Amino acid sequence: MDKVNMTKGLTNTEVEEQKKLGNVNVTTIKVGNSNKDIIIKNSMTIFNLLNLILAVVLFVIGSYKNMLFIFSIISNTSIGIYQEIKAKRIIEKLSFLKQEKVEVIREGEKASIHKEELVLNDIICLKKGDQVPVDAISLENGMDVDESMITGESDFIEKQTGDFIYSGSLVMQGTAKAQVQAVGNHTFISKLAKEASVLKKAKSKIQQQIDKILKIIVIGIIPISILVLLNQFVFSSLDLSVIPQRKTAIIGTAATITSLIPEGLVLLTSVALALGVIKLSRMNVLTQELSAIETLARVDVLCLDKTGTITEGQMNVEQVLYYAKEKPEVDKIMSFIISLDEEQNASMEALKKYFDTSQKSNFELETYHPFSSETKYQSIELKGGSTYNLGAFDLVAKELTTKQNADIEKALDEGYRILALSQSKANEKDSLVCLILLKDRPKKEAKRILEYFEKQGTKIKIISGDHPKTVSLIAKEVGLEADYVGLSELPDDEKEFKKIVEEKTIFGRITPERKRDIIASLQSNGHTVGMIGDGINDILALKKSDCPIALGSGNEATKSVAQFILLKNDFSVLPDILKEGRKVINNITRVASMNLLRVIYTFTLTVLLLITHHLFPLESINLMMMGIFTVGIPSALLVLEKDEKRNEEDILQKIRNNALPTGIIIGVAIFAMLALAYKFPIYTSFTNGHVVTHYKEFISDVTLIIGSVQLFSLYLLCRPLSRFRAIVITGMTALFYGTYFIEPVTKFLGIAPFTSFRFLIPTSICILLILIIRAFFSKEVKMRSKKLILLISCLLLVSGFSFTKLRQYSVRAMTDSPQYKKILVNNWEKSQLNKENTNEK
Repeated sequence: MDKVNMTKGLTNTEVEEQKKLGNVNVTTIKVGNSNKDIIIKNSMTIFNLLNLILAVVLFVIGSYKNMLFIFSIISNTSIGIYQEIKAKRIIEKLSFLKQEKVEVIREGEKASIHKEELVLNDIICLKKGDQVPVDAISLENGMDVDESMITGESDFIEKQTGDFIYSGSLVMQGTAKAQVQAVGNHTFISKLAKEASVLKKAKSKIQQQIDKILKIIVIGIIPISILVLLNQFVFSSLDLSVIPQRKTAIIGTAATITSLIPEGLVLLTSVALALGVIKLSRMNVLTQELSAIETLARVDVLCLDKTGTITEGQMNVEQVLYYAKEKPEVDKIMSFIISLDEEQNASMEALKKYFDTSQKSNFELETYHPFSSETKYQSIELKGGSTYNLGAFDLVAKELTTKQNADIEKALDEGYRILALSQSKANEKDSLVCLILLKDRPKKEAKRILEYFEKQGTKIKIISGDHPKTVSLIAKEVGLEADYVGLSELPDDEKEFKKIVEEKTIFGRITPERKRDIIASLQSNGHTVGMIGDGINDILALKKSDCPIALGSGNEATKSVAQFILLKNDFSVLPDILKEGRKVINNITRVASMNLLRVIYTFTLTVLLLITHHLFPLESINLMMMGIFTVGIPSALLVLEKDEKRNEEDILQKIRNNALPTGIIIGVAIFAMLALAYKFPIYTSFTNGHVVTHYKEFISDVTLIIGSVQLFSLYLLCRPLSRFRAIVITGMTALFYGTYFIEPVTKFLGIAPFTSFRFLIPTSICILLILIIRAFFSKEVKMRSKKLILLISCLLLVSGFSFTKLRQYSVRAMTDSPQYKKILVNNWEKSQLNKENTNEK
């Protein structure tokens, strides 16, 4: 370490020399995903690889229209990349706004500079609340730091002269000068970041669930794809030496595999979260983690500090009550103590305004102990033996007279925050010198916001360092009348502690460690806990909470552990953050079910086809319009909807209750349609010895059934219907059915124009089965039996009608051709083997 005078610091010439040598605190290691990382992450997936391979194969065989799915993949991937990069840039831009400067000594004077301007050997001044920006050596005693970001341990470590201070450490107590030892990429935290490559953030619940779903699909898609290939190329009756039949095998395989890939699921999740970040940025809210939006929406307990959250955070000294000494002498002592304090909080600012700190004093200081969140006071010892303590009245003032007790009770009843100055001498009792009465005004919007959270079922807990009675009176002013408890009343027994934490709303005189314990107890009681704070004493609780929120006025250490930063200290935006989070969760949960329907019914159909060695009956192009109008566009629109209701159901529950039974029913229905076509002349006509197979009509009916059931499922997922949802469903229904009346479109899609209402029978059966399953698992026990009886009766009626129609088909066919069953199977098999040459006459 080069010796530098800690009083004078570096000269401007020395600073320039260090800059020329490149010893400047500029890092080239980026923590987080770069644009390149985002592009690779979204593009290089197993699903995209499979889609690309299938598209190339289809291109080689000349089936160009069946490879149109690749454009959907490209657009989905591009949209995901664009939105994630856009959100990242917004986060970076807002992060710049929250950057604070660091204080250095140069040319014998203190100066505030940006962290990036620090150079090697600079003398920096560290104070409580700072996050150390570089590696440094302490030049003074008496500073406590938290190195948990480096070591994982939250214990405070006292730094003595000559001790090493790691970059990323948080200054928790005291002040000290330090000399810079490493800057930029050479700091300890930069080396850690380089080794880790990127900082991995914990994924939210919804992201974890989607990852779980995708893992299941990835694990399952490979063996299923192999079985599909075997079925299409080995076990089927296809003659692979015939080019059209070979093409049929390839097209069927491609349709099966692409249908098993939920290409829209990841896109909609990332877009919804990214749009949430962008929306919040317009409210001057910095979201430091995308997943935080969802986490806040799940919060059911919100913990607040009093000062700066429900109050304006601007303390004023309203009155000073003098007891043991005359006012001028007391004011001099107060001014002297305040002049030593470098704490930047509302109470100290109020004291500095009230007491004149510019006047000179003749006090000779022996020792000074700065304010501590643990003890709730600060103290000085003067030469001559007198010790003065300034802090919380109930911790400083030990011996009180009747009048002093009465004054305190009156002040508490009027909602004052009370500080006390006491004096002690050797072999003498402590004496109360004065009481300082301060007041902070509640924020105008606090009452409205607390009422909003109460209506939303979110419990409020106020945790403060102030006296519990003072806090309760402030809370009462904003409409929160609740029981309060002080630190001394909290039990050591863990079970009792959990019970009190659950029951009580206001907690006073709470230490940082106890704040953290309260958060932990609420979490162990099954709550998702959000915490709002702005002070160094809030850090432990913020780090422990599920969703930490910091005010923009808070110190850098506090903001470094927060997921959200309210850049303009606007407490009123919290409901908007909650609404945005709920919107994201509700919309993702809804559209995820829609996007997995195709995967489930394709899987079900594929398994049944593998058992019976039948070919996959559909092509990718057949499913195109149905996918666009019943899943793609509705999902894209619904993910933008303002659905702000609390959602108790997660994605896996929604899939289990909605997508899974619906998908299985659709898959079985398609297989049943295929099986019936082999047994009954539904799509085959016999006229004067001529046999005509209407395979395109079969494809048309199958897509109509799938689309109709998916639209019905969309309706169920969107209940209760809002105006926006009703417009989306009505519009998509009109567009979907409308395509079957446009001949050029139906020709391109390989389906027949709309000629029959035949599809309504299997569609009705599918819908009735879905409703029966839903009714069976319904929580409304009284209505369940009546619903089931009605629905089963309808199902029997429709099934009976369909059976009668099938018999009529058979009778009519038998009249034209007694051997129709043998002819039917042969011709239906041929129509599947050579779809492109199947004519309808």
